[in-house]
Amino acid sequence: MSASTVHTMVRYEGEAAVIDCLDVKLNEELTIQAWGEELTNTVQNIGGYQRVIVNFQNVKFMSSSALRVLITLNQTARSRKLALFLCSINPNILEVFKITKLDSLFKIRATEAEAVHSKL
Repeated sequence: MSASTVHTMVRYEGEAAVIDCLDVKLNEELTIQAWGEELTNTVQNIGGYQRVIVNFQNVKFMSSSALRVLITLNQTARSRKLALFLCSINPNILEVFKITKLDSLFKIRATEAEAVHSKL
């Protein structure tokens, strides 16, 4: 997908705003930049929700630049008093979160349903 395409889709499940990542690979800088802007805009304009879930069901590869976007997104969510959850992360990508200790920074759940129903 090029940078001019949509990289996320937002929907609402109960009291949570769910952001679906539409890209299979998050490895090109222009794509990551556009993806990050979409994520940030959603978090900054979320209105009325305390929980934001980023669903990675479609993502099979993610570069370190994408991880940096998520770290920044986490800071943005915290500053807005939002609980940020990540879910449905590919096992290979999840291993990178564990190796880099990012699994302790983020609220990671195996499924979207777990993220929707987890305590804030």
